[in-house]
Amino acid sequence: MMSLCRIHLKKLVCQAANQGLYSFERHLGFFSQWFKVRSPQPWNPVACMQTGELMSGIRLHCTADQEPKVQPIRKKKENPNAKKVIGNVGRLIPYNYIQMISENGEDMGKMTRKKAIKIMEERDLKLVVFREDTDPPMYRLMTGKQIFEEQTKLREKQKLSSGPSHVQVKEMSFLASIEKHDLDIKKKQLAQWIEKKYHVRITVINSRVADGPAKGDVLQNVLKLLQNQAICSSEPKERKDGRAMVCVLRPLSAKELQKLKKDSEPENQKEPIGTPKTKLEQSPNTELTNS
Repeated sequence: MMSLCRIHLKKLVCQAANQGLYSFERHLGFFSQWFKVRSPQPWNPVACMQTGELMSGIRLHCTADQEPKVQPIRKKKENPNAKKVIGNVGRLIPYNYIQMISENGEDMGKMTRKKAIKIMEERDLKLVVFREDTDPPMYRLMTGKQIFEEQTKLREKQKLSSGPSHVQVKEMSFLASIEKHDLDIKKKQLAQWIEKKYHVRITVINSRVADGPAKGDVLQNVLKLLQNQAICSSEPKERKDGRAMVCVLRPLSAKELQKLKKDSEPENQKEPIGTPKTKLEQSPNTELTNS
């Protein structure tokens, strides 16, 4: 019985070798699941018939160390500092089921992607990703005006949350002998920059006139007018061999504004309830009764 099986197997091997690689894989493809080829070698059916071997260059077993290592797929790390964008996804919904929210904020429940697209087109609205970390993900119907307002709010929020490295610094320089009208224009420009949360580097240069005003006095005058909006981040310093004075202004923080408002409030001069009156404050009727 064994010899008969061996003869039929040799015939299959020779037939596969003569007809090509496709026929070999068709008849003996199951051997690739059992054996692992060490190195590719040319097929020689005559040698197989003579030696009685099924295959050349095979190994019947292998260890775990010899198995090829499969590298795990690395997940793309999300950048927490990346700017978020709000926009219309249209028909490009990668999920089969989503949680729909109407333009008024009402929960429309779980629905298929096809139904969500149909509702979006019937109402002539935009479809925006609301939350993708839920199961199923949440999408919201919005108008073009609502998307614009949300984008504006998001930009303002990102500006406020940006670190000190993103602070924009403006520069302004003028002579100490500047005319009053020109100085007023400079002060208005400084006030506008401070309102936009900019830092301003002010440089006051010595006046070209011998008896002109001192640069320090002019700088202190500017700082005094802006004391309710800004403060010097450091003491004014002289530059260019004493020919100029430089100071960097920054907007007041929330705590500093609160403290300034508290200090500027007038003290309550009203007497507390229940204080005893003096004799001079008593009414004349009480004096008559006593007399």
